[in-house]
Amino acid sequence: MSNDKKNGKHSPDNEQKPPRLVPADESDRASAKKNARKQEQKKQDRESIENIKRMFDEALDESKEDMAEFTEEIEVPDAPIANPEGLRRKMYYLFGVVISLLAIVGLYSTVLFTIDAVKAFADNTQQKNEFARFVYPIVICDPAPFNQTVKLRSETLITAAIWDIILYEDKSKYEADFDMIIVPELDIEQHGTKLFGTGLSFEHQSIIGVEVQFYYDESIKSYRIPSNPKHFTYSPFIEDITRVGERYTLTVGYVSPTPSWLTLTSDEEPSPDKYVEYVVSKRGNEMTLVAIQESDKKVESPHGL
Repeated sequence: MSNDKKNGKHSPDNEQKPPRLVPADESDRASAKKNARKQEQKKQDRESIENIKRMFDEALDESKEDMAEFTEEIEVPDAPIANPEGLRRKMYYLFGVVISLLAIVGLYSTVLFTIDAVKAFADNTQQKNEFARFVYPIVICDPAPFNQTVKLRSETLITAAIWDIILYEDKSKYEADFDMIIVPELDIEQHGTKLFGTGLSFEHQSIIGVEVQFYYDESIKSYRIPSNPKHFTYSPFIEDITRVGERYTLTVGYVSPTPSWLTLTSDEEPSPDKYVEYVVSKRGNEMTLVAIQESDKKVESPHGL
């Protein structure tokens, strides 16, 4: 045995050496940092959870006395007791009140409507004047009763048409010949159609009356008529109006010659010489004579005689 062994000394070859540390690479260092961050985050999460839990505990940690006081201050109303029969009676009552109010409103509206209708029926002066204006040229002719206008004589058609022109047409548009105007026969036919409707037959001829004459000049297909005649046979006074659909039956009083339009503007009722029934078709503002009939209304004797 060598001296070194005997002396307890070890040789340099047998001496125990400390382990050698191997430096970590970049990926190990990144992983270590990541794990450290995770641990830190978990720690923060645990602290947050503990804080929230502590807040809830503090909020719910109230004494029984405080809770008792709180409950005493709140008065809980008694639950309503269901009463279907009483509720049904209330509903019936309210329904009856509503129906009564509606009935009152309806009655009020009906009364107003009736009053307006009666007033309009009793005071239909404007409507009477419109019909009087329309039948005026025909009343002047005083035609015999008829049921079909297409069967009227040409003399009646032409005379009424000429009077319609004299009363309502703008005579300044016609050629003047002293105190006469020259009216084409076509205008006569148009006014005749306006009064009596379509389907008429005109045989143009001179109309020679006692007071007024209308001369027909065949060479120029025109009539020579006075521009301002002074004689009128009758003027109309509408006594009564009845209506069935678009047909109106007029009780027309024939008034003896008076100044033009006197019967349409005077407040006093005239005394007709006779009464005739006129049947007029009215659509909108257009009127057409349908028939003339005898009237059952009799003329009252003067002074009740």
